[in-house]
Amino acid sequence: EGIALDHDERVRLVADLGPDKRALILRNHGLVTLGRSVAEAFILMHNLERACRVQVAIQSSGQQVNPVPPAICEKTARQYESGDTNRLPGAADPYAREWRALRERLEPAAATSFRD
Repeated sequence: EGIALDHDERVRLVADLGPDKRALILRNHGLVTLGRSVAEAFILMHNLERACRVQVAIQSSGQQVNPVPPAICEKTARQYESGDTNRLPGAADPYAREWRALRERLEPAAATSFRD
């Protein structure tokens, strides 16, 4: 539908996302993530983008794709949603550790700080 500036399209995107999802893959348009903090939205985007790169690399290899069994996908999704990961459970922002580490990787790579 083009750039999501049209109010009607925004309403449809919110409806597509539903009440409890935080990521949306727009066919031929890219990814959308949202979170309770900038850190959460960014980490979700970072992880989703990496997963998409891996998927494209696998499919581009010409090798047989071995799908992950549904039970493992469901277990992983439950672990991710419950916070049973390397995040900081019970923290005000459970994504703070990853966010800090990614920011630290950015700082030396940039000629100027992203904070400027």
